Amino acid sequence: PAFDADTNGGVNGSKRSRVRRKLKSFRKQSSLKIKNVVVVILITTGSIFVIGTMIAMWNFPRHNDNVLLDAASLRAKYLQNVPTIRDTTDPLLDEDEQRILNAAHDELNRFPISIGIDDMQHENPDWETILHPGTEALKMIHGESHQQKAKKQTTPAELARVLSGNNLIQSNANTNSDNSDKSGANEGYMRVPKFWDPPVYGVIADERERRGEKLSEGDGVRRYLGNFGSRLMTPSEAKSIGSRIPSKDDGELLETIFIAIASYRDWQCSGTVESAFLRAAHPERIRVGVVDQIHFETDEPCSKPPNGSCEENPNQPLCLYKDQIDILSLDAALSVGPVFARHLGYRLYRGEYFAVQCDAHVEFVQHWDDEIIAQWHTAKNEMAVLTAYVSGVENHIDVKTGKRTSKARPIMCESDFEGSGKMKHLRHGQQPEGIPYIHDMPTIEPFWAAGFSFGRGHFIINVPYDQHLPWIFQGEEISIGLRGFSYGYDYYTPEKAACYHFYERKEIPLFWENVETYKGSGYLGMNRLNSIIHMQPDSEKDKQWIRIDERKYGLGQVRDTLKFFETFGIHVESQTVEHHLCTFVGKPMQKKFIPYLRPDGMGIDYDKLDFKFVDPRKND
Repeated sequence: PAFDADTNGGVNGSKRSRVRRKLKSFRKQSSLKIKNVVVVILITTGSIFVIGTMIAMWNFPRHNDNVLLDAASLRAKYLQNVPTIRDTTDPLLDEDEQRILNAAHDELNRFPISIGIDDMQHENPDWETILHPGTEALKMIHGESHQQKAKKQTTPAELARVLSGNNLIQSNANTNSDNSDKSGANEGYMRVPKFWDPPVYGVIADERERRGEKLSEGDGVRRYLGNFGSRLMTPSEAKSIGSRIPSKDDGELLETIFIAIASYRDWQCSGTVESAFLRAAHPERIRVGVVDQIHFETDEPCSKPPNGSCEENPNQPLCLYKDQIDILSLDAALSVGPVFARHLGYRLYRGEYFAVQCDAHVEFVQHWDDEIIAQWHTAKNEMAVLTAYVSGVENHIDVKTGKRTSKARPIMCESDFEGSGKMKHLRHGQQPEGIPYIHDMPTIEPFWAAGFSFGRGHFIINVPYDQHLPWIFQGEEISIGLRGFSYGYDYYTPEKAACYHFYERKEIPLFWENVETYKGSGYLGMNRLNSIIHMQPDSEKDKQWIRIDERKYGLGQVRDTLKFFETFGIHVESQTVEHHLCTFVGKPMQKKFIPYLRPDGMGIDYDKLDFKFVDPRKND
């Protein structure tokens, strides 16, 4: 029978009533579920130690897909172009290794590569968990009760604020840790980017080992590059490092440059980054990595453009080149001196051809990139590192135009022991500055300077800053310098400076404000530094120090430290030096040392060099 409107409406009304009741119940349940999810998210977020910053979508970091492949898959991927060697144990030929490297050409020449962000579950394979060096030292001094014995405890909130990425939009979300993760802040662990180590180098190193070559454990790229300094790199190994990109002007291939900057609460940091891009002849080849140690509540981050926001002024270098800038922001309370900050800076390197280290308060000269690269090439030495203390901006550069106003430059030749007892160390003092007499190439010198360093990318791969040296400031230069020497590197002062330094700054915070937090850790740091580079007198050799990663952050075997000490008049046992070394460094040293540059350009051959400096003016 036909249904009338009322009957039909009654049936449909009953159905709608049931639907409304179910919908109401569903909404109630969904509301509870959403609340539960929100609670779980809040709890999870509260337990996270490392948090990523917001970054521009066009540069969203990509995980390295290669790390997700197992060893067999990686081997198959890279050896598919050289099938003749896969099933043999014959020694690898240079052309075989080059064909393997060619298979990774796009990966090795990708530029820029961001360090990315560490996701909330710490699953970014390009990051890893390390123990903060200050906490590490306190645990060694006081045992597990170090938190009670430290005069000022480092809170989880202070340890949690590690940010990363191209964070022009800065996230200041600071969270506590609840010890739910092994990297919990209460234990002093922190998440940091891994050192650059493309899988192809590990594949080649494994193939060498399969054919009988004895190699150390560790990063594949360092096993490939002379096996942690157990031998000198070959020219082909050295040349495998370094990306090139086409110029935006004419398509010519440009050697890329990485700049590592460690900044401690420095308001001039963003200006330094801006200067590097603004004054470069080819800013497209520059990539900057900053370790920005700040108090998030009060300090301006290095990521903040100096002339307004990117929305207001999009043509600022920090806006135009934001995808070529990585900033690892760290709570200033975690600072334990420049060595650890620069260690983190070296972790930001991603395969650039050249690597620069400079301070966070310098002014670059016009076309500095073209100039410094040209000077490096004139040395004709793959192992050359151009380095010097940086002269002040006054009377040296027009800061408005970037034009150099002085031809004078410093040279590294003055050093002596400083301090007393267990904290005594070799320190490079004020260096002489003058007009260079050598113009066709940079001038060779004995020492390395932290204020400015320019060399091939493999220098910071082979000689990274030591992770385990808390509260080291004055000893960092002889540490890197001697370790680099032992790997076969040579130091030169450039004829023309690439940048100038802002000295005499007032009311600038210093990392020493944290000294009570990790009281006593500097003693262990100095003992480790001197012990590793063989500058600990016999009377001090049994002192307590952190004995870990000695190969990773230790000496190479290409040259012996004793050769360095004898050549440049350094007496470790008496902790004295032969003075007036500056009378030799310059033309006399150039004339004596350069003839022993190896024919293949792989550094000065000190085995053939017979020279011992003796103070020519002992009676002065």
